[in-house]
Amino acid sequence: MSSLPDIARSIEACLTSRPPYCSGTLPVPPEQLVLFSGAAGRIDLSNSTPEDLDKLSDACQPATFGVNKEDVYDESYRKAGKLDIPSFATSFDIGSTGLVDIVRDSLLEGKDEKRRIKVEMYKLNVYGKDSFFKAHKDTPRSETMFGSLVVVFPTPHQGGEFVLRQDGHEWVVDFAKMIPDTAEKACVGYVSFFSDIEHEVRVVTAGHRVTLTYSLYFIPEKQAIPVISSPVPYEQRLGELLYTLLTNPDLLPEGGYLGFGLRHQYPIQTHMEVKRIRNCLKGNNAVLARVLSALGLAWNVRVFYENEGRYPDYLHERIADMGDEEVSEDGYGDYLGKGAEEVTCADLDGKAITDDYNDIARKLAKVTDMASMTYAQSSFLAYGNAPSLEHLYGNVCVVADLPSLENRTIKRLP
Repeated sequence: MSSLPDIARSIEACLTSRPPYCSGTLPVPPEQLVLFSGAAGRIDLSNSTPEDLDKLSDACQPATFGVNKEDVYDESYRKAGKLDIPSFATSFDIGSTGLVDIVRDSLLEGKDEKRRIKVEMYKLNVYGKDSFFKAHKDTPRSETMFGSLVVVFPTPHQGGEFVLRQDGHEWVVDFAKMIPDTAEKACVGYVSFFSDIEHEVRVVTAGHRVTLTYSLYFIPEKQAIPVISSPVPYEQRLGELLYTLLTNPDLLPEGGYLGFGLRHQYPIQTHMEVKRIRNCLKGNNAVLARVLSALGLAWNVRVFYENEGRYPDYLHERIADMGDEEVSEDGYGDYLGKGAEEVTCADLDGKAITDDYNDIARKLAKVTDMASMTYAQSSFLAYGNAPSLEHLYGNVCVVADLPSLENRTIKRLP
């Protein structure tokens, strides 16, 4: 029988096995590749000349990028041109191309493949010679925004590779090679990815790389709609691993919480109830949640405030703000407000990690790395022998409620 830590490692590996993007080329009618701009006029992007694209580039404004909810212009970080929506028109109709269905089927998993998606055009960008965009992550514009879609027009260029990175993995999409190699002259390239994935555009060495960027949103369902869907390839394997873990009698015999770090970022703000993220989980986070439900475990999204021994650890329903608090050396638990619960960190077998722990608090065991991609930070003034500035770090995570062994019933996946 595999040990509890070995099963947990297998679960983590299973959750990180699928690339967080999809890409390819798509044939489109030539009449969909026409662009109109007041300064550049009419341009057929399926048969454009260097002069046409120079005019388009000259019509652009310098492209900015988001930092702390503000637009920043810095050519050492991003050098490209942009046209905002009012400044151009395009015959490209994404709804008639079938591209939204391709993205839904390729990027989303399981029941998320059936969810309705709103696609919102964001900007047109022109990357001329020596243009680039260094590594960055997109700024979510609402809680329901889950990803981005970049459409690349068939304009001649070299370089400008699109690079994506996550968890030490790197993927390179080279449209300069993909599009000319396509038998269909009238085609576009596309890459769609979750909004928290780091990505960059390498330097364009020749020509013009012309793109449309779209933001992707889940449309909230007014009521639950039953859907029929097949599990994603690793979902069955994940279910088997979790079933093996949960039915092991050595796992938290007295019951407690099981913690899973989020592998995607979600927009959060101070005082927000993080359970609002529950219906917006994406990718492998959503798959994990579905499997936990299928196995019969209650779960929710919580903030885990871990303090490595100096103060107790807490699970919280909200993003805490300690900015106005002066905290005594006894700890900050009384200042966290409603929804905070003290927990004792434990190994999977239920043994407390430190000797100095609260034997009344429920135990929390980490199944996967709890250093989440979605986290919060707050500072406060702590008073002991001398005042000091302390920091409160919270990781937003999925937490499953595991009953005690005698009350535990785990379902098998179909």
